[in-house]
Amino acid sequence: MIRLIRYTVVVLATLMVLLLIWQFISAIILFLLSLAVAAALRPLINTLTGRRVPKRIALSVVYFLLTAAILSSFWMVGTPLLDEVQLATDDFIANYDRAKTDWPEEGTAFQQALAEQLPPSTDLYRVLTSEQGLPALTGLFGIAQNFFTILGQIALILILSLYWSADQFRFERLALSLLPEEHHPRALHVWRSMETGVGEYLRSELVQSVLAGLLLWLGYSVLGIRYPILLALWGAIVRLIPWFGSLIAVLPALLIGTGISSTVGIVATLYTIGIMLALTFVIEPRFFPRYKYSSLLIVLFVVALAETIGFIGVVLAPPLAVAVQILFQHLYPLPELTAREVSEEVADIRTRLQELRRRVQRSRRRESMRLVERLQRLVRRTTDYLQEEY
Repeated sequence: MIRLIRYTVVVLATLMVLLLIWQFISAIILFLLSLAVAAALRPLINTLTGRRVPKRIALSVVYFLLTAAILSSFWMVGTPLLDEVQLATDDFIANYDRAKTDWPEEGTAFQQALAEQLPPSTDLYRVLTSEQGLPALTGLFGIAQNFFTILGQIALILILSLYWSADQFRFERLALSLLPEEHHPRALHVWRSMETGVGEYLRSELVQSVLAGLLLWLGYSVLGIRYPILLALWGAIVRLIPWFGSLIAVLPALLIGTGISSTVGIVATLYTIGIMLALTFVIEPRFFPRYKYSSLLIVLFVVALAETIGFIGVVLAPPLAVAVQILFQHLYPLPELTAREVSEEVADIRTRLQELRRRVQRSRRRESMRLVERLQRLVRRTTDYLQEEY
C-alpha cells in the first residue's frame, strides 16, 4: 500500500511539472535562449577580463556592441525588406490572377489542369485575410506587429543573459545548493561542459547565418534576381534546419531565377549550393565540432519542437539536442580501459615511436631527433603514471 501511494505521488508530481512547463513554455524558451546567448558571449567577456578589464566594463562593452549590431541590422535591412515583401505580395496576386485567366486558354496541358484546381481569386483573398488565414501568413500580413514583438523578445533575451553573465557564480551556487555537497564538483563540471558546447554551437550558427545572408544578398543582387534581401534572409534562416536547410534555401532562388532565364536560375542554384557547402566544410569546423554530436538526434529534436512550438522550436532544438548529448556523455561515460588494454596501447605507441626514431636517424636532422627524444620522455612518464594507476 505504501509503495502504491509513493508511485501515485511520483506520477502526480511528474504530471504537475509537465503541466507547469506547458503553461510557462514561452517564458522557459526565452530563458533557455538567454542562457545560450550568455554562453556564446562568455569567451569574449573572458578575453576582456583576462586583459585586466573590470568585469562590469567588459559586460557593458560586449552587450553594447551586440545591441548596436542588432539595431543597425534592423535599421539597414528593415525598410528594404518591407518593400520587397510588399512587392512579392503584389507579384503573387498579379501572377495568380494571370494564371487563372490565361492558363485555361493559352497554357500547356499541365497549366490548364493546374488552373482548374486553383480556387477563385476572391475566395483566396477572403481566406488569406480571415482569422484562419492569418497564422499561416503572419510574416506577410502582420509584419509590423511581429517586428515589434520579435524586437521585444530579443531585448528580453539580452537582458536575461546580461543578468546571468553578471551573477553567474551566484546562480550556480544557488542551483548547486539543491544537490548534496558531494555531487557539487561533478554537477558543476557537467553544467560548464553543456554551456561550452551550446555556446560553440550558437557562435558557429550565428557566424554562418550572417555570412550566408551577406554572400547570398551580394550574389542575387549581381545576378539581378528579384527580392535579393528577402531571399538572402530566407537562406540565412532556413540553413539552421539540419540536412534539409540548404535544399529549402535553394528552391526559391531556382524558381525566381528561372523566371528571368534558365541560365540565371542554374547559376543562382549553383551559387547558393556553393555558399552552403563552403559554410559547412570551411567555416563550421573552425567554431563547432559537429562530428561529436548525433545529427539524427538533432533532427528528432527539430521535428518534435517544430510540431509543438513552431519555427522557434526549429531554432531552439539543435542547441538543446547538443546540451542533452553532453549531459548523457557525462552521466553515462564510456567504460574505462582495463590494464591489459592500456598496456597494449602503450606498447603500440612505443613501437611506432621506435620506427619514427629510425626514420629520423636516417635523415640526420637534429631538430627532428630532439623532438623524438622529447616524445620518448613523455611516453615514459605516461607509462609510469599508468602503471601506478592500474
